[in-house]
Amino acid sequence: MGEADFQVPEFYSFPPFFTLQPVLATREKQLKLWCDMVLAYHKARKAYAFAWRDWPLWENRAINRRLDEAGAQAVVAELVRTGHAEWQDSGKTSLSLFWDTPADTAARLYEWARSTGLVGSVVTVYELHQGEDTRETQFHGMEEGVLRKAIAVLEADGRAVLFQGATSTEDGFKFF
Repeated sequence: MGEADFQVPEFYSFPPFFTLQPVLATREKQLKLWCDMVLAYHKARKAYAFAWRDWPLWENRAINRRLDEAGAQAVVAELVRTGHAEWQDSGKTSLSLFWDTPADTAARLYEWARSTGLVGSVVTVYELHQGEDTRETQFHGMEEGVLRKAIAVLEADGRAVLFQGATSTEDGFKFF
């Protein structure tokens, strides 16, 4: 997926989309649409960092509309609440995005380990995000920090344990 793979959805040309809606049920749907668009945009670019104040799609010049800062903050808060983002800094200027939540990625990792017969085996972090065996998976090429969050979910569930290597890419973990 690349930049050419992202196309703004039709609702992006609907002026009320750029004003937070007062009816709670409508606002919830609106925030989901914004969140989905943020995630799709960044996924198409394989970008995990989100400098939210500078995101160009808060504004649609073709219809002369812009989501105000309170609206953008509501979208960002929803991304964090749903587990699709976390703050990178204390000033809350940049976020790490998770196209899939760490729990979703952890489930895919474990299913991959199960289907390839690696439950009970040790795999390095490098093998997961750069190895030949993962080339066709969603986690191949994934930012290491995002991958580690998924591994932490597996550790917390008792489905994996992390072993420290000489370097971070040499860290290994065993699936249970």
